Amino acid sequence: MKAGKTLIDAVARLNSRGVDEPGPNAQWLLADALGVARLQLLAEPDLPVPASAMKEFEKNLALKEQGLPLAYILGWHDFRDIRLKVDKRVLVPRPETEELAGIAADFLRGRGNAPSALDYGAGSGAIGLWLAVKFPCLRLTAAEKSARAIACARLNAANLGLAARVKFVRASTLAPVRGRFDLIVSNPPYIPSRVIPGLSPEVLSEPRMALDGGGDGLDVVRMLLSKAPSRLKPGGALILELGGTQAPKMLAAMSPKVWKEKRTFRDFNGIERFVFGVRI
Repeated sequence: MKAGKTLIDAVARLNSRGVDEPGPNAQWLLADALGVARLQLLAEPDLPVPASAMKEFEKNLALKEQGLPLAYILGWHDFRDIRLKVDKRVLVPRPETEELAGIAADFLRGRGNAPSALDYGAGSGAIGLWLAVKFPCLRLTAAEKSARAIACARLNAANLGLAARVKFVRASTLAPVRGRFDLIVSNPPYIPSRVIPGLSPEVLSEPRMALDGGGDGLDVVRMLLSKAPSRLKPGGALILELGGTQAPKMLAAMSPKVWKEKRTFRDFNGIERFVFGVRI
């Protein structure tokens, strides 16, 4: 079998099962099975697909048909310019969270030679570890409620050569976190509990703890707005990723007696997704 024909058949299968982006999913899975770059696969449609690779591809294609996220099948996910191990212990980082990391980096560039940051709800460690790569003098604390997620993030830190530079804290609030920071950045759970059963099978395969934000989706966000000022240095920033219509509501909840330079940022789809505030 040739790669081009194999892809055509696979895309048709995924499309018939209602899988989003059947083309890219099939391409990544076949490239992984063959051990080649995705672009090479596309450039060489006559590339032979050995029986062993076809067996691996068929196995993983079936997992994709069942609604498993591509990152879980591959075992990794590229976040900006770093590669992270990703599995069922952690949420798959979204493109919007890459934007969140970029906003955080823009702020840190003005904070001197040895800034400190807290990545709250760190999951795979994506935001904090990318920032630590970009800022070699950054002092990073990664806080996470799930012990399983912390284990995954620790592995990612080790793989990136950052193990000695990251302090991991298991925490469901900011109470166990010690110290004060130049930056607190978080992609907290923000989906209302009642909405979760109706999500796609792919999203439902991810940890509910990383999705469920309580009754209106804002339980963890309110905790952060309440507790973050005591964990921020004067002039330190809180930056949050939120859902849909939540950002303007939370911006209005930030007291002008505590916060200055308050604003929201829109994501690449034009949605007010990110909340930013500087502690007075």
